[in-house]
Amino acid sequence: MLEEHVQSAWQRARDAARRHDVRFHNLRHSTASALINACTDLYSVGAVLGYKDSRSTARYSHLSTESLTAAVLRVGQKSPHTTQKKRA
Repeated sequence: MLEEHVQSAWQRARDAARRHDVRFHNLRHSTASALINACTDLYSVGAVLGYKDSRSTARYSHLSTESLTAAVLRVGQKSPHTTQKKRA
């Protein structure tokens, strides 16, 4: 009964948006990617999506160019531990 209700609601939403090309499954990709790009860890993303295997989570999580760039820039930032002067 619940499955029929969800399918019916999904069909009405697709009809209203005139987006018959979008499948319910697409939402998994979108949700995983949005969470990953919001710096949510893979474990939490997997829990939200109901995955038990981190490989499934990684397959659905797509990093944006901006997220990748930010990650690389963080590597170049100095931490307080690396900026201390050596004592002679």
